[in-house]
Amino acid sequence: MDREMWILRQLETSLTASAEALAERLQVSPRTITNAINTLNRMLAPAASVRPTGGRYRLYILDPQEYSQIRSRLVRATDSLNDPRHRRAQEFGVLLSAKHPVTSDDLADIVCTSRTTVLADIARLREALKPLGVRIEGRSNQGFSLAAEELDLRLAELTLYPAELVDEYPIDDDIVAVVSRITGQAHLSKPSRHYVRRWLTVLLDRTLTGHPLDAMSEEYQRLRNTPAHRIASKLLTEAEDLVSTTFPIEEELFLAMSVAGMRTPDSAQGRQLFPADEEVPGLVDAIFERIAEIMQIHLDADELADEFAHHLTFMLNRIRFRVTIDEESVRSIRYQYPVAHRMAEISRDVIEERTGMRISDSETGLLTGYHQVFLDSHRACPYLRLAIVTATGRVSAHLMRIQLDKVLPHGTKYLMLTGDEADESTLARTDLVVATPDVDITALAFGDVPVIQLGQVFDPAELISRMSRLNLRGHVDLQLTGANSSLLMSMLSPDRFMAMPAGTDYWSATEALVAYLIDQGLVDESFLATLRARENEATMLLDGLVGFPHATIPGAERIVLAMATIPRRPEQPGARVVFLMGVPDKADYDDTILVTVYDEIIRLTNDPDLLNRLSQLTSYEDVFWLMASRPCNPVCPEER
Repeated sequence: MDREMWILRQLETSLTASAEALAERLQVSPRTITNAINTLNRMLAPAASVRPTGGRYRLYILDPQEYSQIRSRLVRATDSLNDPRHRRAQEFGVLLSAKHPVTSDDLADIVCTSRTTVLADIARLREALKPLGVRIEGRSNQGFSLAAEELDLRLAELTLYPAELVDEYPIDDDIVAVVSRITGQAHLSKPSRHYVRRWLTVLLDRTLTGHPLDAMSEEYQRLRNTPAHRIASKLLTEAEDLVSTTFPIEEELFLAMSVAGMRTPDSAQGRQLFPADEEVPGLVDAIFERIAEIMQIHLDADELADEFAHHLTFMLNRIRFRVTIDEESVRSIRYQYPVAHRMAEISRDVIEERTGMRISDSETGLLTGYHQVFLDSHRACPYLRLAIVTATGRVSAHLMRIQLDKVLPHGTKYLMLTGDEADESTLARTDLVVATPDVDITALAFGDVPVIQLGQVFDPAELISRMSRLNLRGHVDLQLTGANSSLLMSMLSPDRFMAMPAGTDYWSATEALVAYLIDQGLVDESFLATLRARENEATMLLDGLVGFPHATIPGAERIVLAMATIPRRPEQPGARVVFLMGVPDKADYDDTILVTVYDEIIRLTNDPDLLNRLSQLTSYEDVFWLMASRPCNPVCPEER
C-alpha cells in the first residue's frame, strides 16, 4: 500500500504523471505501475479514479467528502503496515483465510513490502506459532500455508493478534446488541463482554467461510450444561436467526470457553451464577498456609476468600482450555507491588504442585493483583484522628488539610489548631499531630501522641514514610529522622552491622549474624535451628541476591534486625546482602511490619545498581547514607 499511497500523493501535487516517470521514481516496471493504478482505483471507488489522459495519469475526484474519508482510511492503513507487529498480523491473516499456499511475492504485494522482509516475518511467525500448535509449511518459491487443527488456528488468532485481526472485523450491529444484552444479564464485567464478543467474531468468521470445528475432545466436553455453556448456547441461538445458519454443539462449546475463562465477575450476583470448583477452597487454604510458612505473614482473607476462589476457578479454566489473557495489562505489576508478587509466586508454586498445570507470567500477574487487595485489606485500620497545628492561623491549617486529604485514608478526622489551642487535653483525643515548620514541637510533647513536623514544602512521600515508622514504634526501636524512606535503616543500629569477607556464601553470613546476636543475648541456639528448618523448606535467599532469613523469637518484645554485606563483582553469582530479622512470638504482633520490610527488600533485589554498590560497603555509616539518600524504587526493565 506504500506504493499506491505514494502514487496518489504524486498525482495530488503534480496533477498528472506518466507511467514511465512513476516507474523510474519507484524503481519498478511500467507494468507494476499499471497494476498499482488498478489497485488504487479499487481503493478509491466510487469517490475518485485515476485515468490515463494524453499518455499521462490524472486524478479525478467525483465526491470530495467521501474521497477525504477514504484517503484518511488509506493513510491509517499504510501507517499500520509500517509497524512490524501489524504487518505480521496481516500476513498471518492472509495465511489464515487462504485456501491455497501463498507465495512470498504475493504476501509482499499484499502488505506492500519487500520479499526479504516477508521471509523474515515468516520466520518470526513460525517461532510465535510453534507453542500454539500451529505450523507454517512450504518454501519461499512454492508458497506458505498453515497446518493445524481448526481449534488451534482460532486460539492462535485470539492469542497473538486479537486487536489487529478480530477487533477490526466488521460485525453486524444486531449481533453486537445480542452479545451486550445476554452478557449483561449474566452480570459479566465490561472487559469480559468484550472478550466474549471477540470469540463470537472469530466463530462467525470461521464458520461462515467454511472452517468448522472438528469434534471437541473430552476435556472440552466438560463444559456441557455448565453456566458458561448455557450462556454460549443462548447467544448462538439468537445469532442463528441473524446469520441464517445453525451452529453445532462444537461451536457452542468453543464460545463457552470464552465465558468459562473470563475475568472474575465484579459483582456478587455474577459470581453466584458461576459456582467455584469444589477443590478450590482447599487450594485457597493451602496457598495461605504456604505464604504464612514462608513469609511469616498471616492474612485473614475470610472476607475476600469467595472472590479469590472464583478467580482461581476461572484461572484454572483458562489454563485447561488454553485461553490467554492480555499480558500488557499485568506486565509491570511485579514492580508496582513487590510483596504481593512474591505471594503470587508462592501461590503459583502451590497451584502447580496440586494441579500439575503450568501458571503463566500473565496469570501470576493477576494473582499479584488479588494479593495486593489482601494486603490492603490486612492493613486497613479505623479512621485516623489527626490534629493540624500551625502558628499562623486556621487558614494555613485548612491549606495543609487540602494537601493531607490527597494522601491520608478516606474518613480521616481533622482538628485544626493554633499553637495556643494545642493543649494536652485537646491533643490527647487525637492519634497523630502534624505541625507546620513554624511550630515549636517541644511544646506539643504530651503523653504518647506522636508528632510529625513537615518541611517547608509539602512532601507526600515524607509524610507516608514517617507515618509508617510511627505505626511500628511499639514493635521496634526506630530512628524517626535521617533515614528518609528506608525503613531498614531506621530499624538497624550500628552495632548490628557486619561486613563479610569477599566470597562468603549466604548461609555462612546468616550463621555469623546469628552467632553475633547470641553473644548479645538477643537470641539463642533454637533461633538458628528454626531458621535452618525454614531454609530447608524454602530458601529465604531472594533471586539469589538478597538474603532475608527471619523467624520468631519466643518471649521477645521487640524486633531484632542485623545486616551483613558481602562484596561481589556485578557478574558474580551469590548473595550481596543479608538482612536477619527476629520478630516477637506473641498474639498482638503486627505482621504488617514484615510486609513493609519485604517491600523494601524486594525493591532492593530489583535494583541491581544499588545492590552492587551496597555490597561493596564495609561501614554502617556508608550503608546508612547510601540507603537513606537513594531509596530503591526500581522501574520495570521495559521502562528503563
